[in-house]
Amino acid sequence: MAQPLRVSGAVRWPRVHWRGLAIRVAAVGVGVLVALALVEALLRLLALSPANGVVTVTDAEFRSLPGLLSPGQDLIDRRDARLPHHVTTNGLGYRGADLPLRKEPGEFRVLFTGDSFAYGDFVDDELTLPALLEQRLRGWCGNVRVVNAGVDNFTIVDEARMIDRGLVVDPDLVLVQFSENDVADLDRISSWDHLARNRRDKSRFPLSVAYPILRRTALWNFLLKVVAASRDRAQPQPTNGFAASGEDTTTHRLREAYRRALLAVRDSLAPRHIPLVLVIYPSHFNVTESQKRGQIEWLAKTAAAAGVPAVNLLVPLVASGLSARTLYLLPYDGHPSARGYGIAAPYLAEQLATLAPLRGRCGGSAARKDLN
Repeated sequence: MAQPLRVSGAVRWPRVHWRGLAIRVAAVGVGVLVALALVEALLRLLALSPANGVVTVTDAEFRSLPGLLSPGQDLIDRRDARLPHHVTTNGLGYRGADLPLRKEPGEFRVLFTGDSFAYGDFVDDELTLPALLEQRLRGWCGNVRVVNAGVDNFTIVDEARMIDRGLVVDPDLVLVQFSENDVADLDRISSWDHLARNRRDKSRFPLSVAYPILRRTALWNFLLKVVAASRDRAQPQPTNGFAASGEDTTTHRLREAYRRALLAVRDSLAPRHIPLVLVIYPSHFNVTESQKRGQIEWLAKTAAAAGVPAVNLLVPLVASGLSARTLYLLPYDGHPSARGYGIAAPYLAEQLATLAPLRGRCGGSAARKDLN
């Protein structure tokens, strides 16, 4: 071990000690960087993780935008290499083409909230349910714009926040999309809170400096996938509607929480005279197994009792006679396919066109059939 030297009463360590330490630290640093580079290359080569993905807003963007997606993104989302899809985000933080904050004269605007079924996981922008609904309503009802405010893993309490923020786009109608797991999702930390923590973390130093680079690496996106999978495993299993009954106290409690949250959304929109409509999008289990439809049957009754119109998209999906593998992205994923959305959208548009907000703009059923 090197001994300290005394020079005029002061203690100095030999320079060779510090030089050797610096060399060892540098060698370790280089080794770590090389290892990370090799892992990054391997993840990309084996297509185990994309080098980029759709990102949510920062703290600064959250304060200025109604949507939760970082604006100006244009990419091919390859989270699942078997299901690549085109995603763009507009200047307001929503998925899809740009739209002005203020409506054009005569424009009818629909705010469409929900989870990944509304967002359109694994299908291109123009093939999502909100986009196809807009196409159909524009053909029937003139200048109609549908804002895609769907976000992965949202449920009614998150959608209520999204609606509150979305009032700045001046919607004439609000749609809330329901999936069966929305009830069970109330028994966990909300996605809204998870996103708030995410914003705080990536806005603090040193991550605030490194994040713009990290977000474009396969390793970072792989770690995010691992964290998300771990969180999903820790969450309670979704409540199957056919198994839930009055004796199931957890289901009863969560359904009551959903009902109260739905009423709160309805009541928050009432003073502004903005109608609320529930859009029930069933899972592939509901399409193939009638005994599993208890959850959506419960919601339809709950909505009717609350005076909230509900459109059950199980009706056109079953009537199509198509297999679940055609209507959904099976066997790779349980989300709806573009074909499924293409069947659901005309039915949803037809039902909405009969309601008061759009009835006067869309003409009668015969006129709409002529435009099909």
